[in-house]
Amino acid sequence: MDIQLKSLFLTRYNEEKHKSLKDEFETGLSHSEHIHQISERLENAKDNDRSIYQSAFVVEDLGTPVGYLFISSMVRDEVFLEYAVLKEFRGQGYGSDIVKETTDYLFQEHNIRSIRLDIDPSNQNSINVAEANGYTVDEEEFASRNFQGRMQFIKESDCYISKRRK
Repeated sequence: MDIQLKSLFLTRYNEEKHKSLKDEFETGLSHSEHIHQISERLENAKDNDRSIYQSAFVVEDLGTPVGYLFISSMVRDEVFLEYAVLKEFRGQGYGSDIVKETTDYLFQEHNIRSIRLDIDPSNQNSINVAEANGYTVDEEEFASRNFQGRMQFIKESDCYISKRRK
C-alpha cells in the first residue's frame, strides 16, 4: 500500500523497492553514519505486508527518495512516527512536510486519536518541526517513563471519533 500525501509519496518498503534503493541508502546519496542505520532498519522491514501501523516507507518527492518514515502503534488509536531526511535534502523543508502531511493523513483517513514523536533533546531542528506542526512536549508521559533521554511530543486529533462496539 503506497500513499499519496499532499506533495510527497510514501512507498511501502518491500523487496522490489529494496533492490532499487539499496545502493542509494548504503553508499550513494548520503555519507552520514545515520543512513547506514536507516538501510539496516529498512532491510529488516522489507518484507512488511502488515497494516499501516507497523510499516516502513521510503519518502519520495517526484520519484526521488528524500527520507524514510516508520509508523508504529502499540495502541489501536495512537501511533508513533519516526522519520529521517537524507543528509543532502536537509534544510529544504522535507522534515516539516513529512510530519505535517503524515499527521494530516493519519488523522483524516485512519481515525487516529493521537500521534507521538520521540526526539533527542539535542536535535533542535526536529523539535522546531514538531512544535511548528502543533506537537507539544508530553511532560507527564516523559516523567513517568524512561525514554532514554528522548523527549516525547504529542498531537491530539481535533476530530477523533471512537468506534467502539455496542
